[in-house]
Amino acid sequence: MPNMPGSASKSAQKPAVRTAGRPRGSLGSREKFDQRRFEVLTAAARTFNRKGFQLATLEDVADELGVTKPALYYYARSKDELLFACGELALAALKDALSQSDEDTPGLERLRHFFRAYGTMICEDFGRCLVQTQPRDFESKTRQRNVAGRRAINQAVRRMITDGIKDGSIRRCDDRILAMAMFDAFNGLARWFDPKGPMTLKAVIDALFDAFFAGVAVR
Repeated sequence: MPNMPGSASKSAQKPAVRTAGRPRGSLGSREKFDQRRFEVLTAAARTFNRKGFQLATLEDVADELGVTKPALYYYARSKDELLFACGELALAALKDALSQSDEDTPGLERLRHFFRAYGTMICEDFGRCLVQTQPRDFESKTRQRNVAGRRAINQAVRRMITDGIKDGSIRRCDDRILAMAMFDAFNGLARWFDPKGPMTLKAVIDALFDAFFAGVAVR
């Protein structure tokens, strides 16, 4: 997908991710480790969103979390590993949204359902982090996996569009261009949407749908 997705969302599940030193022991100790690592990743995403990934340091992440820098190494070896894990959480949330799509539903409605979830997710910590970083921000060993995840989401959306063209719910158009345009428009929410502003996120998303699906020209 174009430079997405974005937080993965607060409502996102916390999938298993590779850790620097996940302990072997009781189920309770593993759960505590996973919970603490999720808190570390949340602090990392907020730090990257606020300062920008290139400028942010591990010290900044530690300050956000209220711990020392050495304490972070128990959960991640590097800033790149933190960024990759944040991106994985965001992509997992998007894949979950895609999995809820009913193939028998018209393409237009599937597209609407996905982008409603997408717009919500990228205004939260992990989604915003995904949207505001580029594949080039990743080290080569993690870049390929991140790009593959983004591409899979993009291709799924393009399939929704082509299905909509076939079932008559979407007029004939270039699926690649429409997908790019929608991602670009929704990605902007991560940068400018203010929850304290005059419009709710739902209202803003509905306005974007109206612009894309109904157009703006007087007929």
